[in-house]
Amino acid sequence: MSKYKPSVNTLFLSDIHLGSSTSHCELLLEFLKHIRFKKLVLVGDIIDLWAIRSKGQGLDESHIKVIRKLLKQAQEGVQVVYITGNHDGGLRQLLDDYPFDKGIVNIQLTNTYDYHALNGDRYIVLHGDQFDNQVRGHRLLNWLGDNIYEGLLKINRIFNRWRSQKGYAYWSLAKAVKSRSSQALKYVHRYQLAATAYAERKGYDGVICGHIHVAADRHFNNTHYLNTGDWQDSCSAVVEHENGEWELLDVPSWLNSQASIKQLKPRVA
Repeated sequence: MSKYKPSVNTLFLSDIHLGSSTSHCELLLEFLKHIRFKKLVLVGDIIDLWAIRSKGQGLDESHIKVIRKLLKQAQEGVQVVYITGNHDGGLRQLLDDYPFDKGIVNIQLTNTYDYHALNGDRYIVLHGDQFDNQVRGHRLLNWLGDNIYEGLLKINRIFNRWRSQKGYAYWSLAKAVKSRSSQALKYVHRYQLAATAYAERKGYDGVICGHIHVAADRHFNNTHYLNTGDWQDSCSAVVEHENGEWELLDVPSWLNSQASIKQLKPRVA
């Protein structure tokens, strides 16, 4: 790939789940090597405290490398905003004890974030677990769904390791299953409606979130809905280009594309 690093105004990432065995840390590190950004917004579930407690051990080396990379970005002048999610919700307790919202070495820890886009629109950025009570079904069915999904992610990682060895592109088993499930599709739609309704009530032009591991760039009436996806399955990101345009990136496809430089070059308005 060319040594040229495409540059964007802001990069949005969520649901990296550092500490989980299904996190695609190596791919994320590769992505971060090939893109420049002035601001980085981490939209929750970056560190998976649930997985770390469950395993009873610390982070793997590749996961630690991701944290070092993000800290280095902040030290080099990138403004980093860390929005807490449900899997790293323990960090929310810190907000009661220390004013992290004032920023420490270009890192801001917060529960929600007001993002003023280059085109003048205002976005509420939050992880999205705040909408669970509005879209969840029966607790037993939720538990079964979560465990089935976790199993799919583990199978998916083994399957794509084999595909990579054979020279095949990344393929998401979990995404294929979800796209064929009417219940999953209904859940995603209800979630999107809840998120955009909240943004509209609060007077925002759009909402940027994660949580449900389904990347999206849609409009509901006049409200822009952006979901960053995740790094356990879809490996996606949202970027705001330097000319104010938004783009949802399928990162494996972007990295493998010979045209990737053109896709992220600043465009003529």
